[in-house]
Amino acid sequence: MNCQQTLMLGIQFMDKFESAGSALADFAIRRPVTIMMLFLSMLVFGIISSQLLPLEKFPSIDIPEIAIRIPYNDATPVEVEKMITRPVEEALATMSGIKRLRSRSSEDGAEIQLQFAWDENLKAKGIEAREKIDAIRADLPDDVERILVYQFNTNDMPIFSLRVSSERDLSSAYDLLDRNLKRPIEKVAGVSKVELYGVTKKQISIRLDQNLMAALQINTNELTNSLSNANFSMTAGSFVDSDIEQKITVNPQGEFTSLQEIRNLMVKKGVRLRDIALVKYEKPKRTEGRHLDQSYAVGFNIFRESTSNMVEVASNVLKVINDANSNPAFNGIQLFIMENEAESVTESLSDLLNAGMIGALLSLLVLYAFLRNVTSTLIVVLSVPFSICITLGCMYMMGYTINILSMMGLMLAVGMLVDNAVVVTESISQEKEKNPDVVAATKAGVGKVSLAVIAGTITTAIVFLPNIVGAKVNITIFLEHVAIAICISLFASLLISQTLIPLLSSKIKTKVSKSGDSNQPKPPGKIATWYKRILTWSLNNQGKTSLIAILILASTALPMQHVTSDDDNNDDQSRVWMDYDIQGSFSLEEVEKTVSKMERYLYANQKKFHIKQVYTYYTAGFAVSGITLIDDLPVSQSEVKKQISENLPKFVRAKPSFQWDQGNGGGIQMTLVGDSSERLGQIAEQILPILTNVEGLSEVKTDTSRQKQELQIVIDSQKAFRFGLNSNDISRVVSTALRGVNLRTFRYGDSGEVGIRLMYDQKLQNSVNALKNLTITRESGQNVTLDMIAKLTVKPRLSEINRSYRQTSITIGGNLQDGFTLEDAQKSIEGVMQHIKLPTGYDWTFDGSIKRQNQNENAMQTNMLLALIMIYIVMAALFESLLLPTAVITSLLFSMTGVFWALFITGLDMSIMSMIGMLILMGIVVNNGIVLVDRINQLINIGYSVQQAIIEACLTRVKPILMTVATTVLGLVPLAIGSTQIGGDGPPYSPMAISIIGGLIFSTLTSLVLVPLTYLLLLKLRAKTINMITNSKDMVNRVINV
Repeated sequence: MNCQQTLMLGIQFMDKFESAGSALADFAIRRPVTIMMLFLSMLVFGIISSQLLPLEKFPSIDIPEIAIRIPYNDATPVEVEKMITRPVEEALATMSGIKRLRSRSSEDGAEIQLQFAWDENLKAKGIEAREKIDAIRADLPDDVERILVYQFNTNDMPIFSLRVSSERDLSSAYDLLDRNLKRPIEKVAGVSKVELYGVTKKQISIRLDQNLMAALQINTNELTNSLSNANFSMTAGSFVDSDIEQKITVNPQGEFTSLQEIRNLMVKKGVRLRDIALVKYEKPKRTEGRHLDQSYAVGFNIFRESTSNMVEVASNVLKVINDANSNPAFNGIQLFIMENEAESVTESLSDLLNAGMIGALLSLLVLYAFLRNVTSTLIVVLSVPFSICITLGCMYMMGYTINILSMMGLMLAVGMLVDNAVVVTESISQEKEKNPDVVAATKAGVGKVSLAVIAGTITTAIVFLPNIVGAKVNITIFLEHVAIAICISLFASLLISQTLIPLLSSKIKTKVSKSGDSNQPKPPGKIATWYKRILTWSLNNQGKTSLIAILILASTALPMQHVTSDDDNNDDQSRVWMDYDIQGSFSLEEVEKTVSKMERYLYANQKKFHIKQVYTYYTAGFAVSGITLIDDLPVSQSEVKKQISENLPKFVRAKPSFQWDQGNGGGIQMTLVGDSSERLGQIAEQILPILTNVEGLSEVKTDTSRQKQELQIVIDSQKAFRFGLNSNDISRVVSTALRGVNLRTFRYGDSGEVGIRLMYDQKLQNSVNALKNLTITRESGQNVTLDMIAKLTVKPRLSEINRSYRQTSITIGGNLQDGFTLEDAQKSIEGVMQHIKLPTGYDWTFDGSIKRQNQNENAMQTNMLLALIMIYIVMAALFESLLLPTAVITSLLFSMTGVFWALFITGLDMSIMSMIGMLILMGIVVNNGIVLVDRINQLINIGYSVQQAIIEACLTRVKPILMTVATTVLGLVPLAIGSTQIGGDGPPYSPMAISIIGGLIFSTLTSLVLVPLTYLLLLKLRAKTINMITNSKDMVNRVINV
């Protein structure tokens, strides 16, 4: 049996595609008005959709995390962990699907974070988390006022972060900012919420005088209950008045209506509240502060509605801000936009559009260079705007938005959208040269390449299927939105190539060859002649060509040694963050002095350090500065950090250092877990110096702060019992004295809701001796003070307690120095840790960038393997052959060689963006092989020998292959050589574009020779296998017959 006979079944199947393609083209040619109106309608609808589609930075994606925050101020971390964190953890741990459970216990309360898989139903999980916490609500301390459960979405991020600074004190400017800025911004269409922080709303303070309370025998706990019950609002049902026969609602009024009414409240017979307390409006004590340009600043966070247009909302908000700037009330006040998501999105989309326009222009020029016909070039290019408009219309109908991911998909598709049109147009052009009947030639040309363009489109689109339906990690979730835009546009271009392109091509007259035989092909050009010589030599010298192919594949080992794995460098290059690491629980005022000293140093060297602005946030015992660098930074960010660190002034209360990089999960991190915080601290202190000396790491430190001081009150239960007291009564009095008690709010005029807080005199909160003399109760005419029933001692304590995987944890982290990759860091840390023996019950694991990178790489590698399998399945089904797809798959091997060489030459690492480029490349490179194999099969079907069919098919298809490759490559060149980043501050597009360009060029140059050779070798192998099986059967039959 010869090779031609083995191909007949597959060829009969391919004939069906040729008939289907011809039928579709025939319909378009017979119904031109119908087709033109159809595509004109889709064009208009796409243009309208582009104006209706919401514009945003990222699509609405639910982040698979739930955060529970339980405020509990002025408590110790140990107390919070024991009474709040652990019970809540135990309750939540019974939920299914939790990938990681983390918690943090501090003096401000507890924070528990649940991490789930990306494909979990987060709304259901949020409801379940609330139910679990409600079930143990009675086990938590009575004075826990709120339990906050947060779920996150990419649309929850503020579109504006506004900072207000002034030389004058803004800490009491709540009314000014609320009336002139916050409320006007809230009225802007599309704004969902405005947060104002850094200023506090005035409250009514009830300052108790403990001496008067003791003298008048007022019990603190009874007074607290009495005040809580005095300010109320409730309904008491209704009754029907028999006189007027109407229903009347009963509403007992118990709310305070004036400050004087609160002062006159009777707390005991003959004793009013004013007799034992000072009741007045008071500005709450500052617990945090912000500096901008060395001046006190307050902040605004502005959020938008999910269905609104981000750029339009931002523009309207800016108008309000500009109006406020011109308001005389804002004289001496500066408004600074810290973050403007709309601006970054606009810049990113503008960069993408510019790159796309340049790429489209380059593609247009190369098409004209090949076609040498303006009309044909315009027909081919017409597929781009029509495909994009159809895509926008479909996105609008499907509920998608215009964002940097969908725009990224459209930009990547620009160079590919003309591929189908090029192949179809070139095939029609070749048929017209041989057939004077334009309509017949058009239908024949379309039919001959129908299988190729359908298979090429499907294989290009199918590589994204594992990312859409496969295992979900953060990279595949975001890549799904890129894939949707690419796939819709590709199938739109396929529809156009089968209908609109044939219709327009049928209207173009082409001169038939003047030679006697119209079927005589034109003499080949120089490139075709050169290509034919190489192809003929390779087919005649199959062993040598195979050896060369093996050596080319083996050469991949060289760049692979130097191209290491790394993250995408998606940190914000315009800003660095500095932690102060305050060495103790210093007051807000003392921390502010340290902040001011650092800011004076930075501004004194502003030009040297290329600083544009410094913004600082600080609380008691904590401070962090965001240093905004100038645009077009002349040196690297790491060099700026080095310059700042070299001459850093000495600080008594702080040890400043730069934060871990925020990109891709947050620097290089490893987490130690165990049972004891103290033991973990000792282990961390031993490991820290070792990791500090690891080459390539900088800013190595732990995530824990220094120890703070704690005043422990140890109650003598026997003494307390003698005075008729218990621990709960004593703790409530001390809590009221130090922390205060929030009572119900008081509504007064235009001021709205005003908080009421019961507290003792300020002096009591600033002196241990005064606290010792705090009167707890009065017994037999004697004041019972705190020091009579308890022992007060000051001891050190942990500033916070972190837990991961339901064990106590400490994280050690650092940043990468220039020239070092994540892979280098991971190997170095693993090499160090394998020589360190941890105690039983203690362990460590990677976190941060390394963990995130490993997850993404594993997911991408799995999806690439699945994509390869699906490409093979699709081609096997279309060609009706298990063998022929193997010839096409060989082009994928050489494309990977091209990727590694391209990354090696350009000095880039193998990042996630590079891997995305490789995934897209897999769907593109097989198109060349499909076009070749399809044409070879057609020629064999009409009587050509295998070798003749290979040579003829390659010569007739080399031009469209080179044209499609050139348009795709040139469409990506602007992204490859530019500095465009995702969202303006994310990973650059260049590694992805370079991977596609390098792999596509290298694969094309090799596949034009090696795919035909592989095709021939596989047919020989199949023929020999069939002959061997046939001979074996004959031999068995002869043996049986004997």
